[in-house]
Amino acid sequence: MRIKNSLAVVASLQFGLAGPSDCHVYALRGPEGVVLIDAGAGTHSHELLHNLRSDLPGCTLTALLLTHAHMDHCGGAASVREATGCAVIAAVPSKAILETGDEEASGLRVAREQGVYPADSRLTPCPVDLTVRDAETFSAAGVEFTAFHVRGHSPDSFCYLTRFSGSPWLFCGDVVFYGGVLGVINAAGSGMSGYRIDLPKLGGLGVEGLFPGHGLFTLRGGQCHLDRAIAEVRKGFLGPQIGQEGLTF
Repeated sequence: MRIKNSLAVVASLQFGLAGPSDCHVYALRGPEGVVLIDAGAGTHSHELLHNLRSDLPGCTLTALLLTHAHMDHCGGAASVREATGCAVIAAVPSKAILETGDEEASGLRVAREQGVYPADSRLTPCPVDLTVRDAETFSAAGVEFTAFHVRGHSPDSFCYLTRFSGSPWLFCGDVVFYGGVLGVINAAGSGMSGYRIDLPKLGGLGVEGLFPGHGLFTLRGGQCHLDRAIAEVRKGFLGPQIGQEGLTF
């Protein structure tokens, strides 16, 4: 599903693209090929790659950038890497989870018990070719990104800021959603303590394009959603969370 000439969503459970457990998988065309942001759950990677070829024809997938190691975002990493030979880029806290297929640290075991994923779901180990750290600037497919470690949804959650055609875009995984909704879930390592410390990093960035892992995204005014989330975190009561009042994946 083409959003801009150089940006497409190639998997998404909300939009009925690829697999029924996939997050929004974004494909961004850069000067050295395409970088995928996240990989979906891995059940329909062939459809994801077919969508990529249809939306951004003639482009080579050179990099896969992962926001965190939950199944709906990283489960397809191994199959996408095997099919395309792309480099897998992940944050330092995600590396061991991905390379060992750690279903405890990734939250997959608990998510299976909660009925989020089928009982036969497994996390296939995937090598990580490049690791990134908080505040580090790096390149993927010739696109420059800056990494922000923002705990709260999970201990390893990262957001990635880039400038595209002069406009600041933030790919934020499940850290923040449209409307300033936070991604706190009923899982170990998810909670407000990480948000209180790390979410202010996303203030003052002047973000226009805000691209979360689920739900609505926007090409304009993305910073207002981040600012609302930051303001809510500073209050004495919890702000809107995913899963409340119809705010579901």
